[in-house]
Amino acid sequence: MRRGMMPVVGLVMFMTVNAFCMNIDVMMPVLEKARGGIKTMLSSINKDLSDAAKKLSKVDFEGEEARRILNGLSGGRDYVVDCAIIDTAGKMVVVEPQEYRKYEGEDVSRQVHIAELLKTKRPVLSGVFLSVEGIEVVDFIYPVFSDKGKFLGGVSMLVRQQALTGDIIAPLVRDVPCKAWVMQKDGLIIYDPDPDQIGRNIFTDDFFRPFEDLISFSETVSRATDGAGSYDFYARGLEDKTVVKKYAAWDTVSLYGTQWRIIVMEVDRPAIVVKDPGKS
Repeated sequence: MRRGMMPVVGLVMFMTVNAFCMNIDVMMPVLEKARGGIKTMLSSINKDLSDAAKKLSKVDFEGEEARRILNGLSGGRDYVVDCAIIDTAGKMVVVEPQEYRKYEGEDVSRQVHIAELLKTKRPVLSGVFLSVEGIEVVDFIYPVFSDKGKFLGGVSMLVRQQALTGDIIAPLVRDVPCKAWVMQKDGLIIYDPDPDQIGRNIFTDDFFRPFEDLISFSETVSRATDGAGSYDFYARGLEDKTVVKKYAAWDTVSLYGTQWRIIVMEVDRPAIVVKDPGKS
């Protein structure tokens, strides 16, 4: 019996490895473009924040010129909620655009990333958090120093992270059999083509608890900056709850020490059905 099984096992292993290699060939161009696009976007935000910080160091924080600088920083970026000047006490002294001025004077010093800015006086990219504006966002914040090197506070840009990443990823996967999602190292999903999954944490959300393979895969993704693997999950999010094997590759973008994992998976191939929850 064992002699008869060996060729079958070898064939299955060959087909699995061969299929995985073909998936990599399809996924890698998408992954590289997604990483490059997001990296370029983060670099652009960094440059503009740096330029704004230099300009703000020379003006009265509560003057009209400061407001013009903030409006210029957010202009043309649909993913930006607002921009603000944070003083050395951790208060939002100026906020633009106008609809968000009502939050001026808010004390945000207890927010983790603000506390880090005030302590280190270095740029910070926060994790996803609920802002005082009531929106789940990430905050890019850059220190402001006077000409003599005195720390004056920081300039902040609140960003809808799913919009920033989604605007780059969506066109890349429109005509290819791939999907992509973005994860923080702590397992929080920043972007996913299924909006019901955005904001969920793979490691802590009960929604993912039945998918031990996905959790294990995501733990590996969290530890390693790049790689490839597979996991079992719904075929097409909540639209098709047939559980299938998915092949994926990932890479990393980072800014100010904060890392985002970009995961690309192939979905439109003959699926290896693991189980069908709709059948007993």
